[in-house]
Amino acid sequence: MTAPRVRRRAAGERPPAADTARALARLGGTATATRRAIIESLLEAGRLQSPESLLHAARARAPGTSLATVYRTLDRLDAVGGLKRATLVSGDIGYAYCPSGHHEHAICVQCGRLRPIRPCLIAEDPSLEGFTVTSHLLDFYGVCAACEAGGGVDAGRQSPGSESRAPASP
Repeated sequence: MTAPRVRRRAAGERPPAADTARALARLGGTATATRRAIIESLLEAGRLQSPESLLHAARARAPGTSLATVYRTLDRLDAVGGLKRATLVSGDIGYAYCPSGHHEHAICVQCGRLRPIRPCLIAEDPSLEGFTVTSHLLDFYGVCAACEAGGGVDAGRQSPGSESRAPASP
């Protein structure tokens, strides 16, 4: 069973209520205003976000949001398979909502946008003598077409970790 696709939105466009409701249902537990604010911030971003960036965006919707709640929400989403974790250009870990099962990503090192690569490029488990493979991660880092054209990062808004141009060993 594959999860429903989340439609890509333009930067700053609010996520549809149905996407938010699906993400909150997947998260489980009580759908508090704070959790809703964090989920909406993840959905709206459409790119890797640091926990601090998520906190700032979530506080605009729910002023009482704490960094601890952001981390707890990210941990729960990760536990249910709804989160993509990757290294930001700064070397910090960034997060994006990604409910659609296992696949690789192309990640822009300038703006943090994610582009899913389907199907998984490693179709079968590699055979390694004396080692049992239980999972794998494969991400591609580069520059998206929008950044190459000069319009990747919203005017006046710098993405997390964009102060340098090369990723720290992903």
